[in-house]
Amino acid sequence: MRFNRTHLLLLSTLIPACAIPGDAPWSDLHVNAYAAGYTPTLEVGSSSIAIPATGSAGAFNGSFTVDAEKEYTNIYGARIGFAPFELSISQFSHTRNQNGTIGDGGLFLGEALVGDLAVDSTFDIDATKMMLGFDMMNTSVARVGLLVGLDVFNFNQFRFTAQEANGTGILAGDYQNVLVDQEVPVPIIGIRGDMAIPGTDIRLGAEISGVSIDVDDVNASFFDHDINVNMEIFENGEAVIGYRVVQLNIDGIIDTTEINMDMSMSGPYFGVSFYF
Repeated sequence: MRFNRTHLLLLSTLIPACAIPGDAPWSDLHVNAYAAGYTPTLEVGSSSIAIPATGSAGAFNGSFTVDAEKEYTNIYGARIGFAPFELSISQFSHTRNQNGTIGDGGLFLGEALVGDLAVDSTFDIDATKMMLGFDMMNTSVARVGLLVGLDVFNFNQFRFTAQEANGTGILAGDYQNVLVDQEVPVPIIGIRGDMAIPGTDIRLGAEISGVSIDVDDVNASFFDHDINVNMEIFENGEAVIGYRVVQLNIDGIIDTTEINMDMSMSGPYFGVSFYF
């Protein structure tokens, strides 16, 4: 579900601001830190990528698809605040090789493709999200807050490596870099809610954030949705089970690469959280 500015402004008129003391993880002066194992499925596809020739590599032009596969990684994050304000930061990385296909009729290292080219797609990416929140409602049972911040998506390495000879001068092992040491910073807005279930040690949380915006020469749409269940297992400690969906759509020029690409990562995570 996408929330635009109109939705957020309407919600702010319906929920009064009220921060009161309490013993919830979001009350008064509070600190929260968490770590979790994340098992997302990465899906990537592009209708067109164009990379000019360089002194060491020929031009690339065409479309590609990457087979969806799961990979284990970690999520880390922390929150610190004095209700109704809260600053949060979270980070995760993803590194793996996945099977992919470069479409017939494109260029790979300057060689025209005859038929599809099977490739290994190497992804080494990470995302860091920094958000400032303001609680419009904050009680010992529940809170709802607006969020504003920045998500920095880093492409440490994104490349294609030919799995086989193509008969047109392409050999198995030849590779084409797409994005190396490039980042896409995207300002985002969102909403967060938490609710403690009365009579239990369980609370529910959800965070929905994203934006569609022009950044330099790139039109970027970024959405990050997170729902979670937290159960206290000892004093100031919780077990966390959640599901996170990250979607990035970019259309424009990054460095010298002209790219139109859709990328999504979605899957469950399990971890622990400590709050004070």
